[in-house]
Amino acid sequence: MVSCREDQNLVYDIKLSSAGTGRVTGSDVIHELSGMDLAMKLSYLKGVYFFNSQACQGLTIMQIKGSMFYWLNDYHTVCGRFQRTEAGRPYMKCNDCGVRVVEARCSKTVDEWLETRDCSLDNLLIYHSPIGPELFFSPSLYMQVTKFKCGGMSLGISWAHIIGDVYSASECLNSWGQFLAGLKSYGPLKLTKSPTGLEHSKSPSVGTTEPVSLKRVDQVGDLWVTANNCQMETFSFHLSASQVSQLHSRIWGQSGIAKIPFFESLCAIMWQCIAKAKDGLEPKVVTLCKKDPSNPKDGILSNSQIISSVKADSSVVDADLKELATLLVDQATEENSQIDEAVEKDNGVFDYIVYGANLTFVDLEETNFYGLEWNGHKPEAVHYSIQGVGDEGAVMVLPWPKDSGTDGNIGRIVVVTLPENKAVKLRFELRKNGLILEDDIDS
Repeated sequence: MVSCREDQNLVYDIKLSSAGTGRVTGSDVIHELSGMDLAMKLSYLKGVYFFNSQACQGLTIMQIKGSMFYWLNDYHTVCGRFQRTEAGRPYMKCNDCGVRVVEARCSKTVDEWLETRDCSLDNLLIYHSPIGPELFFSPSLYMQVTKFKCGGMSLGISWAHIIGDVYSASECLNSWGQFLAGLKSYGPLKLTKSPTGLEHSKSPSVGTTEPVSLKRVDQVGDLWVTANNCQMETFSFHLSASQVSQLHSRIWGQSGIAKIPFFESLCAIMWQCIAKAKDGLEPKVVTLCKKDPSNPKDGILSNSQIISSVKADSSVVDADLKELATLLVDQATEENSQIDEAVEKDNGVFDYIVYGANLTFVDLEETNFYGLEWNGHKPEAVHYSIQGVGDEGAVMVLPWPKDSGTDGNIGRIVVVTLPENKAVKLRFELRKNGLILEDDIDS
């Protein structure tokens, strides 16, 4: 554990600048936001990619920034700024204002940083500022390049979820890696057509039910920040490949392992542990977020992840883990269209949350985080979390390919965001269930 005073000295020499498109996008180009985009308005993705010294050999900040001008031609929407229509609906004005680039230095080596396993420290590597209160001055993407004393670097991103989900963000960054490597250069300007128009006033379809995975919150105006009723805490822990195999077989035995994916099996354990930590206020409804197999499409950012809800009719604390896992697979009800219609019903002027509206499980196992390469080298580790989680909390499951087993399993990184008092109790339950050991917790 690192003290607060030491925190202040870990990352220093911070410099801010901007990078934009290498060519003018055009006049009066707008990116229209869908109902699903607007449902994610108060959430932000925060990620850190760690590269060793070999990956960074010969790489300068000028080269890094120079490659961005080419890359951002393909993703010009992230360089825009948000505005509102007269009716109050947000949209993106593609005015080439650019992304914010941050340079910094760190007094540790990459290995020393990763050995601390303290995910709260990752915030020092991610320059984050929410959208607003002046929309026309607020970038939707911050990219922080931090140089470590070993010669390695980290890339920290703060990504406004309204412009695209984590799968879009990952593919967008992977594309940048190709420009950095010189595998891509200037191409024709891509002006992608948004799927919806600016002024929508849809009536819900007949028989459409209200989505339980969406929660309307008090309007926040032009400062897009979620207001929680309690202090939230984020912590993470690692599951080795052998732990993954053991946990899966503990629930299903050797014969049933292939029938239920590990993600749902892990979610069943986490659901039950969190229910126990909530002292009788167990969550009966949960939300699942998964990748849409048909997205993201090349060069197009979207919030297309599949959002489903699952309801337990009996006690989660007393449930059999097999039954919970099976429930998560068989009874998940997709709610994308209902979410879109609920937001569009009022022309996108109200504010909502999805993450933490119910206890939310986010499946990132198949996300290609390690597709971003520098000098032909993949990251040593990739960490992601969500800023703007509601009071019910969220659990993200990421791949950890550096730890792989002989049976084909790889490790996982589990990132948990819960109210502070529940997080303490959850750690106790996780230890009881063998998910974490005393030295494994990343606080």
